[in-house]
Amino acid sequence: PASLAALGRRSAASAGAVAPLDCVSMSDSDDLSTAAEPGHALDAFDRRILARVQSDCHRPAESIAAEIGLSASAVQRRLRRLRERGVIRAEVALLDAAALGAGLTLIAGIGFEREHYAALARLRALLAPEPAVQQAYSTTGDNDLVVILRVADMPAYDRLCARWMAQVPQIGRITTQVVIEPLKVGLALPVPGGD
Repeated sequence: PASLAALGRRSAASAGAVAPLDCVSMSDSDDLSTAAEPGHALDAFDRRILARVQSDCHRPAESIAAEIGLSASAVQRRLRRLRERGVIRAEVALLDAAALGAGLTLIAGIGFEREHYAALARLRALLAPEPAVQQAYSTTGDNDLVVILRVADMPAYDRLCARWMAQVPQIGRITTQVVIEPLKVGLALPVPGGD
């Protein structure tokens, strides 16, 4: 495959790796501290709020407030700031893939015949809007890209691969692993101090 070092993406130290609190009570007036303003680190309250909303973004501020020792209005202000800063990037609904006819999960490794910036850019442009592509990573190791997909069946996947290879002829190979059983699927990030 193309060397991602040449593409500015590999390092010898990361070979084989993928390239994508304690809490004290405070008053509502203290909640206006600079710790929650843009450019400042997350404080203990921010972390505890984030740990709770990432598992349920519709959880009432009152419920969060009762657990962490702030008022509901303080939690709402902090949530607003965290959204404005981009710490909370999106609030989405997770749908049942099988109910939508996309019950087959595949992991595809894509390798280029040679180093090719334009081919990588074209493939990225194809992957980004494709609904079947759940995640895509530029990686070190045997593959240049690793893509996780949800499709209805193998013919649907074959059609995707054929389209990608027709539009990006520098793709040298696509290796595919079929997921038999998902053992863990999640989007929640570890939040140190978020307990």
